[in-house]
Amino acid sequence: MKKFTKRMLSIAIPITLQNLISTGLNLVDNLMIGQLGTTAIASVGLINQIVFILNLFTFGASSGAGIFVAQYWGKKDNRNIEKTLGHIIYVTMGAACVFFVLLYVFPESILRVFTSDLAVIETGAVYARPVAFSTFLTSFSFIMAMALRTVEKARIPMYVSLVALSINTVGNYVLIFGFGSIPAMGVMGASIATLASRVIEFTIFFFIIFKGSTPIRLRLTSLRFDGIFFRRLMKYATPVIMNEFFWSVGIAVYSLVMARMGTEFLAARNISSTIESFGFVIFGGLAAATVVMVGSELGRNNFEQAKNNARKLLQLTVITALFTGLTIILLSRFIVQLYNVEQSVKDVVLVIVIIVGLAQPIKMFNAVNIVGILRSGGDTKAAMLIEIFSLWGIGIPLVVIAGLVLKLSLAQVYLVMMVEEIVKASLGIWRTKTGKWIRNVVD
Repeated sequence: MKKFTKRMLSIAIPITLQNLISTGLNLVDNLMIGQLGTTAIASVGLINQIVFILNLFTFGASSGAGIFVAQYWGKKDNRNIEKTLGHIIYVTMGAACVFFVLLYVFPESILRVFTSDLAVIETGAVYARPVAFSTFLTSFSFIMAMALRTVEKARIPMYVSLVALSINTVGNYVLIFGFGSIPAMGVMGASIATLASRVIEFTIFFFIIFKGSTPIRLRLTSLRFDGIFFRRLMKYATPVIMNEFFWSVGIAVYSLVMARMGTEFLAARNISSTIESFGFVIFGGLAAATVVMVGSELGRNNFEQAKNNARKLLQLTVITALFTGLTIILLSRFIVQLYNVEQSVKDVVLVIVIIVGLAQPIKMFNAVNIVGILRSGGDTKAAMLIEIFSLWGIGIPLVVIAGLVLKLSLAQVYLVMMVEEIVKASLGIWRTKTGKWIRNVVD
C-alpha cells in the first residue's frame, strides 16, 4: 500500500498542482474579461467553447495514444513510444488546420449558430482571429504533456504550464486594460495574450523533446509513416477521438440551449463553469495516475494488480470528490461577487454551483472510470458508446425540452443535465465489473 500511495502521489500531485495553477489563473483571466461586461464574457465564452471542441478532440487523440504509451512504458519500449507520438501528431495537426480555418475565416458564421446578439457576434469575432493561430501550438503541447505525464515525468508539464499561464495572466492585465504607453485593447488584448502564452509553451516543449533529456523523444524518424502501425493505433484511438469530439459538440449544444435562453444565461453558464473547474483540479491528477498505474500493469500482463489499482483509485476519487464539491460551493459565494455582471446573473450562478458541487462525486467517478480505467485497457468502443448514449440519447434531449420547450429556469435545466451522469455511472459500473477492459494491447 505504501508503494501504491507513493507512486500515485508522484504522478497525481504535480498534475493537481498544475491544474490548480491553471484553474486559478484562468479564473483571474475570466474575472478580467468579466470587468468588460456581460457581452464580453458571453462572446469570449462562446469562442472558447469552439476551442474546447478542438481541445477535447486533441485530448481524445492523446488519450488514444496514451493507451499505447502507458503499456509501452510498462515494457520500457521507448522506441515505440516515440513512434506512437509521431503518428498521433498527424491526426492532431489535421484537426488544428480545420479549426484554424473556422476561427480565422468564419467566426461570425459560427457565432450566429449560437446567438443572434450582434454585439456578442462582433466581439467574439475580434477575439477569435488571434486565438486561431494558437490551434497548432496547443495541439503539439497537449500531446507532449500527455506523454511526459505517462512516463512519470509529470513535473515537467507542471513547470511549463506555470510559465505559460503566468505569461497569459500578465499579458491579459496589460493588454486588456492597458499599461503605460500600451493602450487598452479589451477582448483583442485577451486574445493576443493567449496566443503569446501558447507560443512560449510550444517553444519550451519543443526544446525539451528534441533535446532528448527525458524518455520522451521526437526525431524526424519518428514522423516516418508506418501504415500498419498507424492502423493498429487508430483501431483504439478512433473511438476515443469520436467520443471526445461528440462529447465536446454535445457540451456546445448545452451552451447553445443556454444562449437561446438569453445572453444573461450564457454569461451565468460561463461563470459557473469556471468555478466548477476547481472541482476537477484533483481529478486531472487522479485520472493521469489511473492511466499510468493501470495501463503500465496491463502492459506487463499483471492483470490482477491492474484490477486492484483501478478499484483503489475509484474509491479515492469518490472520497476526494465529496471534499472538492463542498469546496467549490463555499468558494462560489466569494468568487461570484468579483464579477461585473447583473445581480440576477450572480444569483443564478450561486444556485447552479450548489447543483454541480453536489454532483461532483458521480461526475468525477464517471470521468476516472471511463478515461482512466476503461480506456487504459483499450476498451475504447464501450467507453465511447456509454458516453455518447448518455449525452446524446439522454442528456441533450432532456435539456432541449427543459430549456427551449418547457422554458424552465437555468437552475432547473442544470438539474435535468444531471440525469445524464446517473445513466453514465450505471453503465460504467456495469462495464467495469465485467472485466472486459483488462487486456494488453501492445503484445
